[in-house]
Amino acid sequence: LVNELVRRTAHSLRGGDVHEMKEAPFPTDEHRVLLARRELIIDGVGDTVTVIAPDRPGLFSRVAGALALNGVDVVHAAVHSEDGMALEVLRVVSMFGNEVNWPKVSNDISRAVDGKIALRRRLAERARTYGLRPATSARPVQPKVVIDNHTSDASTVVEIIAPDGIGVLYRITTALLECDLDIVSAKIETLGAQVIDAFYVRDAKGAKIVDDQYLGEIEQAILYA
Repeated sequence: LVNELVRRTAHSLRGGDVHEMKEAPFPTDEHRVLLARRELIIDGVGDTVTVIAPDRPGLFSRVAGALALNGVDVVHAAVHSEDGMALEVLRVVSMFGNEVNWPKVSNDISRAVDGKIALRRRLAERARTYGLRPATSARPVQPKVVIDNHTSDASTVVEIIAPDGIGVLYRITTALLECDLDIVSAKIETLGAQVIDAFYVRDAKGAKIVDDQYLGEIEQAILYA
């Protein structure tokens, strides 16, 4: 957010019109070149990891689970899918304050994508071991789910506000998977001790979810997770 503020302010100070400012395109041209390769690509550098893989149900939750398993928090993520391929760009931070060991993390992501890691069990074990976070004066936020069928013509938007914690993104995305939802786009933010996640989802037939009973079940599944 600060980077975007600086970019827009600098443009204005140079005499530019604020209405000329547009968000950077996503996917970028570089992303599209990688997508065209149609293969699994995991590129972790600094505080960012880019994952490109054949799209499949649960892909996002598997990547999030592998990161959480290595003590890596997702602070921002952008997700895109097209033509049977998925792109995930995640900005992360180590919960231990050290540099991310990308060779190990990348290997775990690859194994998780292939279903070769028992993520649910291992994350539960990690949560028991490292579940305590540094004390904070902030009042814990109560989990909240807002479902929006007006913002997008093609997808249902599910926004979740919840306390941050080990594997919380994995649990949320697994709940969406268990409700038979396809994540077509997502915006993930971690602000202090809370997460604010927005998922653009469709049902198994590729349509928006308009059944009120189904929407209620989705909300309950997320809150339980």
